[in-house]
Amino acid sequence: MAVSVLYSIRGGGYVINAATTPPTAAQAQLVYMQKAFVQFGADTDVQAFFTHNWGLDISAPGFYDPEAFIVAITMGANGTFMPAFTFDFANTNVTKINKLSQAVTNGNYLVTLRRPHSMGQ
Repeated sequence: MAVSVLYSIRGGGYVINAATTPPTAAQAQLVYMQKAFVQFGADTDVQAFFTHNWGLDISAPGFYDPEAFIVAITMGANGTFMPAFTFDFANTNVTKINKLSQAVTNGNYLVTLRRPHSMGQ
């Protein structure tokens, strides 16, 4: 199976709910937080790309920005543990979500990104 990412933002006059297309740069500039429903459909799925399009400055990766949170919605076949995730902040428009390829690590996760240095936070 493949990884799927469904974007959701609201604010600044824009509402995107469960869309496969990320917000444009113009839309992203008007919000301080973005969410994505990320589905790792198979245990062997190991990476998802969360395109936030904030165009963060070149120093952002050094500060591990944007701030990232992950919550399990449904997990693997037995649902007894949440797999380890890492985040790659090297790109100023995309945050990579990495997961190990191991048994019962498929599932659905809510990932929230918060924009750094914003007055709304």
